[in-house]
Amino acid sequence: MDKNINVLMYSAFTRMLPTTKYITKIFGKNIAGAKVLFIPFADEGNKYYIALCKQALLLSGVNKQNISTLSSHTHKNNKFDIIFVSGGNVCKLKNKLVEIGWWEELKSRIESGVLYIGDSAGSVILGKTISHTLEYEPYNPVPESLDGFNIIGKSVVVHYSKVKYSSGKIVDDKDCYMAHVKQTEFLGKNNYMTIKNNQLYIIDKGKLKSKTLCWHKIIKSTVAQSNKFGKRN
Repeated sequence: MDKNINVLMYSAFTRMLPTTKYITKIFGKNIAGAKVLFIPFADEGNKYYIALCKQALLLSGVNKQNISTLSSHTHKNNKFDIIFVSGGNVCKLKNKLVEIGWWEELKSRIESGVLYIGDSAGSVILGKTISHTLEYEPYNPVPESLDGFNIIGKSVVVHYSKVKYSSGKIVDDKDCYMAHVKQTEFLGKNNYMTIKNNQLYIIDKGKLKSKTLCWHKIIKSTVAQSNKFGKRN
């Protein structure tokens, strides 16, 4: 993997908020001045989810004024320190990025060393292919190419967990889990990497590391940081 690559990738970490400490750790005292490009195309109609994603950035210390949301053929002349791609439908995400001329632009920025944060669908596009997502989350039209960025060297399968965190509780997620097991079977042995709902992968200058949090710590962190966010707003 290229030494310039700096990535945070996960299935559902933003919805649990511990992502924030990793963003802060990377930027330290410079976080307040970090420029962020937010890309919501995979599920841009879900205002609650979009707000939750941006919440993680605000709690990490990013200034609200420094967050720009990509909407069309814009921002190509702008410099960004962080690019955040939120989750949803993977094919929809790719179609929109291709349509506005940002598919290759985004890959180029990742390869140049910009910190890339991928939530769910945002993680999947880092892999070799997105073809395994079609049965579970169909989308029309299907992209002309089902290639991902191939930053990782394998395809990425997210939500590989039997449980998830939702509304303050750990709840059953077995149906989603089994659908993603089928994705691994479709891809074939040694052709994929999985990301659990309580797992974060960090690529620091091309080196891949994994962090897994205990569920009780996730709940404690989420409640505390949600309260803090409420006071700020």
